[in-house]
Amino acid sequence: MISVKFVDLINDDLGPYPEVKKLVGRFNPPLVVINNEPRFHGGLSVDVISKAVDEIINQQEH
Repeated sequence: MISVKFVDLINDDLGPYPEVKKLVGRFNPPLVVINNEPRFHGGLSVDVISKAVDEIINQQEH
């Protein structure tokens, strides 16, 4: 199962996201983290994110 949540790096409480909190300032927002691993930063592409999630799903199935 995969869940997606938008977290505002400036205004939201990052307490529940300690791995993301460590990354703030190291990457340009927006920051896309999948399974606690930073994958993309500085822009959002639905196609690129979708492909990355599909890869993770396929890896879990095998």
